[in-house]
Amino acid sequence: MTKIRSEAVCVYGAKIINTHVLAMQAEIEGVLEAKDIEYIHRMRVASRRLRSALAIFKGCLSSKDFKNFARVIRDVTRSLGAARDLDVQLAVLESVMPDFSDPKLIPGLRRLQFRLKQQRVGAQKDVITAIQTLQANNTLVNLAKWTVPFQELSEGVYLFSPALYELAFSGINARLNELLEHAAYIQDESNVTELHNMRITAKRLRYTMEAFTDLYGASLKPFINQTRKFQDMLGEIHDADVWIEMIPRFIQEEGERIFMYFGNNRPLKRLLPGLEAFRANRTEKRKADYQRFLGIWAQAEEEHLWDELLKLINAPLDLEVALHSLQQLENPHVEQVEKFEDISPED
Repeated sequence: MTKIRSEAVCVYGAKIINTHVLAMQAEIEGVLEAKDIEYIHRMRVASRRLRSALAIFKGCLSSKDFKNFARVIRDVTRSLGAARDLDVQLAVLESVMPDFSDPKLIPGLRRLQFRLKQQRVGAQKDVITAIQTLQANNTLVNLAKWTVPFQELSEGVYLFSPALYELAFSGINARLNELLEHAAYIQDESNVTELHNMRITAKRLRYTMEAFTDLYGASLKPFINQTRKFQDMLGEIHDADVWIEMIPRFIQEEGERIFMYFGNNRPLKRLLPGLEAFRANRTEKRKADYQRFLGIWAQAEEEHLWDELLKLINAPLDLEVALHSLQQLENPHVEQVEKFEDISPED
């Protein structure tokens, strides 16, 4: 993505970054206590949005500051992600238990649930370590301090400048192209990796659009909502893929544990019916979710969703320049909007 720096861009970016800094700070206590899984979820989302904002507005930070901030926030996101994934898996198991009430099925699911809870305890230790590092480095405090001078300028700077619209267009367009690169692979349901990568690019596109909501107002929200729908559907498919791959591995690992304890793996037999039934359930759900995704994706293409998005983000560029030029002709004493400079990407 081309980096564009101007006073208006940095003032706008500082506001977005500070919003996500505050969102992360608000969840720290709850994340450390681990009494409610929603704290982890909210802080993980806030950390992802902060990472996205840092990438978008990296031209406003020094190279050293950007790399340091991005590295620490990335580590937090990863630790929260591992814990969150386990929280979601445990919630899924809890929700499907009533559908597997046959006594033959219960032992396998209970054993799987028990092992995941053990892993969740270990994941919490990593979360605490990452949060302690975040606090020790004063990362969020320093990021908040960095935003202060720009926020103080907000009243006297014309934000909706060509530089900001150019940054919005280049950012959203780049993320959209990444998403559409995966479209050629979605007709084959066995393309597990491509579908998962498509989910990641959908998420990045959504976060980038969200960063520029103030520029486009309500006009951008339908595209954000639709992209989130794609992200959620692809997420359901990915979650099923994880279960489908995990359960055979879990059976093997549990068999090895049983053998080491009993000297044989006969007790494993009582676990197999539930585990195999649950895997079959996830396989069927995956098929249904995949077909539903294909249908909604096809509908979006028929409605030229992405062409409409490109029209929306491209329109203000020429219009803004024209309006500002007209304003200068009518009132030559109006302060000139600072020109922006292109900065070569560092990586």
